[in-house]
Amino acid sequence: MTTAPRKPRRNKGGGKLGDERAKAGVDTADRGGASGIHSLDPEEGELFEHDPADIGPNPMNRRIGLRNMDEMVESVRRQGVHTPGAVMHTDLFMEKYPEWADQVQHPERTYILGPGHRRHAAALKAGKPMLAILRNSWAKELRVEENLISENNDRENLSPIEQALQLDLLRQRGMTGDEIAERSGYGSRGTVTRYLNLLDLPQEIQDEVHAGDLSQKAAYVLSTIKDDQDQNDSDAAHALQLKARGWMRDEKLLAEAAKNRLKLASAFPAGNKPEPTPAATDEADSTTTPSEADDVSRGKQNDQETETPAPPATGDSSTGQPTGVEIPHQADTDSASDRNTETATDTDTDERDRLLAAAESAEQRDLACQLVLTEERYAGAADLSALLVNAVLNPDEWKPAAARAHEWLRDMGKGPTVGRPSAYFTAVAASGNANLMRRAAFAIALAANEVRAAQPDREWDDRDRAHLQFLITSKAAYQPTEYEQELLGLVSSEAK
Repeated sequence: MTTAPRKPRRNKGGGKLGDERAKAGVDTADRGGASGIHSLDPEEGELFEHDPADIGPNPMNRRIGLRNMDEMVESVRRQGVHTPGAVMHTDLFMEKYPEWADQVQHPERTYILGPGHRRHAAALKAGKPMLAILRNSWAKELRVEENLISENNDRENLSPIEQALQLDLLRQRGMTGDEIAERSGYGSRGTVTRYLNLLDLPQEIQDEVHAGDLSQKAAYVLSTIKDDQDQNDSDAAHALQLKARGWMRDEKLLAEAAKNRLKLASAFPAGNKPEPTPAATDEADSTTTPSEADDVSRGKQNDQETETPAPPATGDSSTGQPTGVEIPHQADTDSASDRNTETATDTDTDERDRLLAAAESAEQRDLACQLVLTEERYAGAADLSALLVNAVLNPDEWKPAAARAHEWLRDMGKGPTVGRPSAYFTAVAASGNANLMRRAAFAIALAANEVRAAQPDREWDDRDRAHLQFLITSKAAYQPTEYEQELLGLVSSEAK
């Protein structure tokens, strides 16, 4: 059972103000007839009714528009204004805020609004008096901005852009993020930053946020996209942000995925691919395929490892040592042995670290692959075509890829409940369900790339990097690990 909200108490003829009215001969039972307008000014903090035509809007109010007014006007017409707004004397406001004086629309009116612009507009249209509380102290203490923020946010459900515009009033006064958070009641500097960053976006995106067509979270991600000069509010940055927003709209990408796609496009401009690692291109014939290049590389390494050793030098029979070779002191021998042991230990440690990083990265990519598969529109036509071509042209990869794809689809509850991968995909092919068949084919193609990329004993090539880039720019918005960023060429191993 809900309890009706308690209404503020009125000063009905009692107290100091009532005594003053009695001395002045004012009938407190009828002050202004039906309109209820006071014949004497109210006291600070008093609740009173006033003609809305004598109250002007506040230029600090950052509302872009007054929404859902028809319903409010009808409510005020039937029941009057139940929730009071806040007002100040106009001349006092202009005195304390001279920088806003030129923007006051009606300097001749007695009062100027704090919060309550929707109620004021509804009272004007309905022909009803405005219920208000006098808050001259806000102007005297220069606290109008934060009170507009807190009361409007509590009562009017402002859009994120309107809230950002209100917070910007405090920023214009030179306040820090921490000070704005404290004065406005927004909790933390981070929260304030997430709102204020929205004002750096191009107007088209701000309009979408205000209209509710784009979430504040997604808009904030777009606002972190910067130009080459590390600016997020320049024309160049706006062009990038609009491009990312277009991908989100057209391809149903998450904001993070669109941002990742821009990052990759910046790192690898059109026509340029990341430099392959030396081992993957070690004198391989330019006409060989990536897998053939790997075979050539591994073959050369094996040849080097099995190279016929040089014949031993002729030694002195009395010493058993090669002639002309100086016998090192025992200390030197021990030192060399220690150095060799340390080098071997460091190499083993580096290799273990590499394998661990590769395994952890593969585990995260596996989850990203599953996330992509959960989407109804998991890939664009071009990406889907490229993936399927790889799977079809590499038939030896089909069996392990089908096993991994079957595991993903089974865990997602997609398709028939049969045990073995071969039986599962046979049943899918016979199902006549076009959507399921496309998803299954895509899953096999995606798994073929992932199984290949997860092999710890091979160097990455362009196909592996393309697989990673697909996950980064897909709806999964995959965030590459440091190990993967090194493989992509986004960071250097020497910088670590």
